[in-house]
Amino acid sequence: MRLCTREANLHSLPYDIFYQVVEDLDLSDFNNLSRVSRSLYNLLHNDQLAKRTIKKYVPHSKEARWAAAGNISFRKAIGRIHDMQQAVAMAEPYSAAVLSYAATFIYRDGVLSYVIGNEIRVLNVHRADSTEQVVDVHNMLRRIIPTYRQQEAADRSAQITFLYYSSGVLAFLVEIDGDAHAWLILLDVTPGCSRRIRFIRQLECTRRLFVRHNGTHLFYGVHSFVDASGELLWAIQWVDLTRNTKADVPPTVLDKLAGTEIGHNVCFEIFDNQLYAVSNTIDSEEEALNWRSFYEWVCIPPAFNRRRVRMQRIWRRDHLEGPINDTWTEMSLRMDEATGRPMILECRREWREGRSDHVRTYYAEPLRMVSELATTGEIQGEAEHTEPRETQSPSSSSPSTYPLLVGGTGPSNITLPAPLPLNGPSIEDLARRKRIGKHVHSEYSGNCRTRREFIMAKTKYRTYNFSAHSFMDLVNDPEPNNRVGAATDRLRLRINSCKRKCTLSVDDNHVAKRSKLDSTLRSSTTATTSIKDDESDNVHLWPPDDADEDLIKLLCPTRKATNIHAIADERSLIYSVDTDEPHKQAIILISFDPQIRLPCMHSRNQGATLPSAPVGISLLGPEDVKKNMRQKCSIFSPCSSSAISSSNSKSSVRTEAAMHLSIDKGYWFDTKRW
Repeated sequence: MRLCTREANLHSLPYDIFYQVVEDLDLSDFNNLSRVSRSLYNLLHNDQLAKRTIKKYVPHSKEARWAAAGNISFRKAIGRIHDMQQAVAMAEPYSAAVLSYAATFIYRDGVLSYVIGNEIRVLNVHRADSTEQVVDVHNMLRRIIPTYRQQEAADRSAQITFLYYSSGVLAFLVEIDGDAHAWLILLDVTPGCSRRIRFIRQLECTRRLFVRHNGTHLFYGVHSFVDASGELLWAIQWVDLTRNTKADVPPTVLDKLAGTEIGHNVCFEIFDNQLYAVSNTIDSEEEALNWRSFYEWVCIPPAFNRRRVRMQRIWRRDHLEGPINDTWTEMSLRMDEATGRPMILECRREWREGRSDHVRTYYAEPLRMVSELATTGEIQGEAEHTEPRETQSPSSSSPSTYPLLVGGTGPSNITLPAPLPLNGPSIEDLARRKRIGKHVHSEYSGNCRTRREFIMAKTKYRTYNFSAHSFMDLVNDPEPNNRVGAATDRLRLRINSCKRKCTLSVDDNHVAKRSKLDSTLRSSTTATTSIKDDESDNVHLWPPDDADEDLIKLLCPTRKATNIHAIADERSLIYSVDTDEPHKQAIILISFDPQIRLPCMHSRNQGATLPSAPVGISLLGPEDVKKNMRQKCSIFSPCSSSAISSSNSKSSVRTEAAMHLSIDKGYWFDTKRW
């Protein structure tokens, strides 16, 4: 009998067995295993294996949708997601560049829109475009706003405030000197578009105005509805962007949505054509009698013709868990790439269990999808509503039929639960409220002794990268200097990411430990938590302390970190910072995507310019522009008749070379990757 003496290894397994083994690997393990040997690399290069992994772990990601459409392979999608996640977690960006010098900007869906002079310029950053769409603001306003056209010879100026961008449509507010009411405009900036003005309306009130749209449905609202008790409430207006007529649908009033600061205690976002609204505060009278905190949320479908809606509740926390430093609280709505569900993502800085130190923790809470709400009858679908009557075109210049600043005395249909007992929660109450371990990420563990933290005055921007499970802060860390009063500002990224522990046969949905208040729950889950939970205390700073002066100056041109406004998505961070010229800021890109390569990005090692490699993948911007961070830009009207006649003869939207080509300031980092 002949015995087999060949050493057993993974790539020698029968393919059907190897297929089953690979099925349980997540994206990181899949990518790392492919780098073990050439044999495993060839085996894992199979696109069917990669497709199963993508469908299991991130079926709702942008890369998954592009792979399903055939734009990239599923294997490349896995590698791209892994590379971006690792670059964020290790604070090792691939590139940094100056994109433009401008007065204000908005960045969402991978598209940068900014104002320079009398123009709005639009650049697709994720595609690494070398051209920009340029909008002549004067020419556009003359054509669509009669009062601006009639009195443009006078010294009248217009202020532009960016509000939102999605699906190639830019939403902004125009305030003209002398006009009592501002104009809400939705402009299609897609190249070759035949109908540019998608919506225009003069608003009678812009108090805490927000806009959300997806190119098909528009929701906008203000905090101005006055109820019977004199309190201000949110009022939401819906518009159908696919029609040339507007639907005469009254605004929907949100009775118990108590938050007023978008991004802090209230947030809005569109998912599946529905507007989700979430607040982390409840009625003040009820909160005084309640030792439990809730999220109040609602889902508003298009063409919703009810005056008021019923709010839903989700447990948030118990006040006995410890006080909160509310100045650090942030809240947003994201989409879970694994399930496609809307997720509440909230950052809270808490004194846990009454300890003297306070720690930042991000909590994620999934919301029900539209299909689930429809089956339970909690929302009313479009088919159940009467058809809205069509009146005038959405490009009409008349003020809004519903000014969103009216009084209301109708009774609320909200039924509040009975007040909870004043003696605090029982063990049964605590056992019913559980958090999923993968939905909780504390910045530091309890046994962490050394911390690299910055006060709020030094933290210019803070967010959370949900894909890489990383805290991301843009901080001012002045360079050490022996001379008194000679310290210069230095902008750096501070990233604190999870360190993955060994994963055993434990369900991802295990219960996270909450506090010492519930000893029963703690004892039953301590073993599980120690096995599966991720570790924190993994702080990285970039650029490093020995970085070149040229890079430090690129990130902060004047070495004074003032008037910083930043927006981030899953693969890049864009911020503006003051320059030596007044009313002009440098717009800086820090990219963690290896496929975003602009011609201005020069190799740090070779000094050569890398060729452009457009990707064509846009990613949802997890963060909204907050109301208190909006920037206004003044557009001054030209007074000369020659300037007026020449500008009337040219198109309002044209294509030009991107500004970053002429600026030519950027770096590509040829560092050795993990």
